[in-house]
Amino acid sequence: MAHRVFISFRFSDGEKYKNELSEIFDDSTEVINCSENEDRSKLSDETIRRYLYSKLKTTSVTIILITPEAINHRKKYANIYDDWMYDEIRYSLEDRENNRCNGIIAVYTEDAKDSLISETTHICNVCNKKSTIYSINNVDNLFRKNMMNVKLKYKTNPCYNVFDSDKDSFCSLVSWEDFKKKYSYYIELAEEKREESYKYELVKRL
Repeated sequence: MAHRVFISFRFSDGEKYKNELSEIFDDSTEVINCSENEDRSKLSDETIRRYLYSKLKTTSVTIILITPEAINHRKKYANIYDDWMYDEIRYSLEDRENNRCNGIIAVYTEDAKDSLISETTHICNVCNKKSTIYSINNVDNLFRKNMMNVKLKYKTNPCYNVFDSDKDSFCSLVSWEDFKKKYSYYIELAEEKREESYKYELVKRL
């Protein structure tokens, strides 16, 4: 069965990536792209909620394109979030009528990498093994709150404060090039975690 996905992206620097993904999915029998280019800037919160629910209820996975402009959510006065990407992510994470939350994947572009990821060397005090690990920066984005959020009893990596990149985060963080090469794998993985969302401490809004 084909997977139905929704792509969340920033128009200013993410549209070209969204269009490229759409072309890839159009040629695939495994993925149905249900995203759109609707301008919702003048709609009320309730209208946006109903509109997004109607779009998302037909999908099971939300793909978030993390470009430099999309790393942090936008705010207006009094630090209130005023960002349609934030709306798309939080509504993807909510259980909707007759439909549970979506699985989510954050796909970062090369020019966003340095703002998201840093590389360090780790020596585990459990297994005494030395390895290179990637630390995820604490950016102001809802996808980040749903990383490394597996409940302890379900944690795959036994080492303290080290997490399996595929299994121990509800939201997978994947590079653009890796995602294009193995998009079916990452979408199926997101579907699996959606089915087992009880294993994760989901954060549904900031």
